[in-house]
Amino acid sequence: MIILDAEDLKNAHISISLIFINIFMFIIFNMILPQEYLLLLLQNNLRIINYLEIWRLFTAMFLHGDAIHLFSNMVALLIFGAVIESNKYYSKLEYVLIYFISGLIGNLFSLVLLPPTSLSLGASGAIFGLIGAVFIIIITKERSLLFLALIYILYFVFSSFTPGTNPWAHIFGLLGGIGLGYLSSKIKDKKKQEVYY
Repeated sequence: MIILDAEDLKNAHISISLIFINIFMFIIFNMILPQEYLLLLLQNNLRIINYLEIWRLFTAMFLHGDAIHLFSNMVALLIFGAVIESNKYYSKLEYVLIYFISGLIGNLFSLVLLPPTSLSLGASGAIFGLIGAVFIIIITKERSLLFLALIYILYFVFSSFTPGTNPWAHIFGLLGGIGLGYLSSKIKDKKKQEVYY
């Protein structure tokens, strides 16, 4: 079911764990350590290109610019993550893979499409991947919600073009989640169709 209740939110263990990690990282890198440490881990396209500091594509997913950025991302992570966890359409491993691979896809396209001098950080690409994965659940299990889902996706995509937002992480994270969710659904369909003699 796509509708969430308090029990679904309480049982969203992976999502809650990711939220705690993000909050912990925010406290350490935005409130305790000097800003220089944050600069070592965020996505700095020049450093990635010139010095092959590719870990930044991963570590940037756990960093946020300010409390509002963190809060909005964590609310979205809780909602869409809880939908995935309560639905049980994807395994726990699939959830984790969708989250991190979508985030990496979003950051890789940001590396290619943003100016080389760009700095980027945030969990948005990974969270948009979860939104894409939820879209696949709706297509396969809750078709009556398809129109509403398309409206939400269009809203999220258009809101990605506000100043200071990384639209490429959002768009390609979303496409990554849709692609990975679709791949997972096809694997499930194939397993259902296997005939044993």
